[in-house]
Amino acid sequence: MTRNALRDVLIGAGIAVVAAAAAGPAFAQSTEIFCQPVECGTFRALDEAHKSRLQDPFFRLVLATRPDARKLADIEALIQGSSGKRRLFVVHEEIQDPRRPTHRRAVVDFTGQNGGISLGPNVMLSFFFTDERVPEIPDLEVLAWDDVNGVYNYYKLDDQRPAGATPPAAGDKVWKLAATSRNADLLPPQARAGTCLGCHASGVPVMKELHLPWNNWHSSQSRVGYLVPATPAANRWPVTDDPHFKDLDLAEPLEGAISNSIRAFNNRRFDELVARDASGRLAVADARRVLKPLFETTEVNFITARQRSNLHPLAPTPQTGPRQAIEIPASFFVATDILAIVGIESDFETIPRIEPADYQHLIESSGVRFEGANTNGPVRGDTHFAWFTPEQAFVATHWIETLVQNKLLSAAFVAAAAGADLENPIFSDARAGLLKFIPETFTVTPDEPHPDALTRAVIARLDAAQPAAGSVEAEFLATLTAPDPVVAVRARVAAYRERTERRLASGDPAVRAAELKRLFDLLIARRRAVADHPVFGRLRESKALLPLPPQ
Repeated sequence: MTRNALRDVLIGAGIAVVAAAAAGPAFAQSTEIFCQPVECGTFRALDEAHKSRLQDPFFRLVLATRPDARKLADIEALIQGSSGKRRLFVVHEEIQDPRRPTHRRAVVDFTGQNGGISLGPNVMLSFFFTDERVPEIPDLEVLAWDDVNGVYNYYKLDDQRPAGATPPAAGDKVWKLAATSRNADLLPPQARAGTCLGCHASGVPVMKELHLPWNNWHSSQSRVGYLVPATPAANRWPVTDDPHFKDLDLAEPLEGAISNSIRAFNNRRFDELVARDASGRLAVADARRVLKPLFETTEVNFITARQRSNLHPLAPTPQTGPRQAIEIPASFFVATDILAIVGIESDFETIPRIEPADYQHLIESSGVRFEGANTNGPVRGDTHFAWFTPEQAFVATHWIETLVQNKLLSAAFVAAAAGADLENPIFSDARAGLLKFIPETFTVTPDEPHPDALTRAVIARLDAAQPAAGSVEAEFLATLTAPDPVVAVRARVAAYRERTERRLASGDPAVRAAELKRLFDLLIARRRAVADHPVFGRLRESKALLPLPPQ
C-alpha cells in the first residue's frame, strides 16, 4: 500500500491526519524508517511487508501518514487528533535537586480517542528536557500497544542509522522500529544490549517505582515545586513556561495506566502460551518459561518506606534525620503479593518500626553515598524516602495471579514455591534452581484436588533427586507433600514475622542492633544485586538511583 493510499484509508476511517501544509519545513526530513537488529536481524530499512503488520496507534497515526514528522509538537498533534488529551509526568533519580543546569526525563501519555483509535495507555512517549526548555526535536522513545498482534512495539527517533546509510544532515534524525515485546522474556542479556529491551525485560511498560510514595517521581507524596507552573517564577525552572507543563500530572494516574497495560498484556500472553481443550483441560508446551516468574526474579520494581529519611543530600532543605519511625515495606521480608494471591497475609506492616536515631545510625555508619550531577563526587546520605529497595515486579506477580485465576496453578503449588527460601523473596539462586524440577510440558484439570498432576510430577522428580536434608529442594518437597501446603507456608510466614518482631522489640540493645544490621545488610545486598545485574542494572540511569557504600 502506498503512503497516499494508506492516508486515504485512515481518513476514510475517521482518523485525524495533520495536513501536509501544516508541516512546513519538516517535510525536508527523511521518510525512511529503519529497523534495529533485535527485531529484524540486521540494521536495515523497514520493508513494506513488515510495515503492513504494524497495527499500533503510533504507527497508524504517525509513521504511516507522516514518517517525516520530527517535531515533538507535530507528533503529539498527530496522536491526539481533535479529541485526545496529553498528560505529562516527570521522573528523575535526582529529582529533589532544584539546582541548574541539568535535565529531567518526561513521560507523556494520552487519554481519549483519535478517530476511533483508543489512546489510553496504548501509546507513550519518553524524552529528556533541560531546565531551560523542552527540545523541539528530542531523542524520542515511543512505546505502543499493538492489539491486533498482541505485542508492544518500541520506536526510537535519534541520529543512529545503519552503517553505509546516507550521512545525516545537521540535526537530521531517523525513525526506527527498535524492538517488539514478542518473546522478549527469552532474550539473553547480550541480545538486549543497546535496545529498548535492555530495560523492558518482559517487554512491557516500565515504571520502576509503581506504587506510592514514588521516591523519584513528581507525585502527591513528593511534589517538585520547581516544575510546577503555579510556583513563583523565582523558584521554578524556565522550562515550566513550555505548554507541556500545563498538562503536568502526578504519578498516581500513570501507575493506573501502567498497571492496566500489564494486566492486558499478561491476559493476552496467557491465551498465547496456554492451550485449553474441549473438556477444559489446560496444556502448557513450554512449562519452564510459563512458570519462570514463580521461581526466578525476572523483573524488579522499587518500593520505599512512606517516611522521609531527611538525609537526602540532593534535597534543598536542611537534612537533619528522620522525623518519624521508619516502616520497612512488607515485600522486603517475603513475597507478599504472591502469598496474598493464595490467601496468606504476612502482617509485616505491624512489626516494630525503626526509630529515627537507629535509622540515621544505619545510614551514617554504613557509608552509603550518592553521586549526582551537582555533587562534585560521591556524598553520603540516603534516598528521599527511606529504605529504597527492589521488590518483585508487578508484571511477575500479576502473571502468577493470572495463572492461579485461570486455574493453571493451584494455590497449594504457588504457596510451596513462594515458601521455598521464604526469607529471600528476590534474587534467590536456591529457589531459581527448583525450576529444573518442572516438567518441560504438563496438562492440568482445573480444580483437581491437591496434589494435582503438576504437583505429582514435580514431587516425583524431587524424590528421584534425593535432595539433601535442610536444602531448599528438600524444603520444597516437604511442603508439596504436606496435606495443605498453604497452611504449612502460612505457619512459616507467621514464625518468621514473630521472630523478626521479637528481635526488633527486644529489651536487649545488642539483639535489636544485630537484627537492624542484618536487615540493612540485606537491603544493601539487594541494591547491589540490581546494580550488578546484566539486565536490571540498566534501570540505573545514574548512581543516585541506588546509593551504596564503597566496596
